[in-house]
Amino acid sequence: GWKGGYFESEKDARSFYDELSFMLAAQMCAPNSPQWFNTGLHWAYGIDGPSQGHYYVDYETKKLTKSKSAYEHPQPHACFIQGVSDDLVSDGGIMDLWTREARLFKYGSGTGSNFSNIRGLGEQLSGGGSSSGLMSFLKIGDKAAGAIKSGGTTRRAAKMVIVDIDHPDVEEFINWKVIEEQKVSALVTGSRITEKHAKAIIAACDAETEDGFDPKINEELKKAVISARRDLIPENTIQRVIGFAKQGFTDIDFKTYDTDWDSEAYSTVSGQNSNNTVRVTDDFMKAVENGDDWNLTRRVDGKIHKTVSAMDLWEDIGLSAWQCADPGLQFHTTINDWHTCPNSGEIRASNPCSEYMFL
Repeated sequence: GWKGGYFESEKDARSFYDELSFMLAAQMCAPNSPQWFNTGLHWAYGIDGPSQGHYYVDYETKKLTKSKSAYEHPQPHACFIQGVSDDLVSDGGIMDLWTREARLFKYGSGTGSNFSNIRGLGEQLSGGGSSSGLMSFLKIGDKAAGAIKSGGTTRRAAKMVIVDIDHPDVEEFINWKVIEEQKVSALVTGSRITEKHAKAIIAACDAETEDGFDPKINEELKKAVISARRDLIPENTIQRVIGFAKQGFTDIDFKTYDTDWDSEAYSTVSGQNSNNTVRVTDDFMKAVENGDDWNLTRRVDGKIHKTVSAMDLWEDIGLSAWQCADPGLQFHTTINDWHTCPNSGEIRASNPCSEYMFL
């Protein structure tokens, strides 16, 4: 600050430094997370790294300048709102967004985007064929955020995913995390039931007799197999365990899973690395109130993709939120009615925590 001319004297700069240090030490205040992670590392410790696409305003030229270092002019902001266009690889498109998100996550920041520009499942592509749909791309972004979270040095990725209530794929989006949570439940329960039956089957196999591996003759094995089939253990699993016993093994290890939020069960399903939010309008809420139908519209030509019950959509949102705490809601009409700078354009998204909508 002193070098940049932000203080009238070196004494003022020193006073600011001392007072800020005291407030931090006395826990009177705290900056946002990236301040702790990034600010001052180059100045105090000489920590540096190659340029990662950061820009800063040069205090001498007053011009936007691309940084040659990752930490000399670090990224100190916690939250961002980014746009995404319905384009696969161009600047501002889907894959470009994953790169921009990764750059922010790496240095401890979070980002939110409204993905409603991306066309829905089955919509026509300009080069022929049809789109794989919004959800296929959201799953890629979810995995990318999870990978950065797992290998990062700062904190978990903070990511907001917003979809408008009239998007063709909004029904699948509403139930996305619910279904993934159900998969976790199936993994946890199924793995433990399968382990129990696998151990019972291998214990019932009798290597001492010629027919000890035949459930038609070995009564204990027959009971174990019937019990396993009753609990819907796949037939190939049953036969594999018996084949394992024929090789001379008397016990079997079968991996089980638990519901810890950081467990392998959760890492194998999608939708776990973002806050998911549906953006609703006053028109939609009136349709719910009146029991009217609601149109889901295609992104390319704006034509009706599907007509559904507004109340059914609303019920799905409530039930999903009750089961897994997602999706959240953003009230588009009210947000823009309260927009203090409407000439800057319509607000369509927020940061990950949803407490601010624009700069």
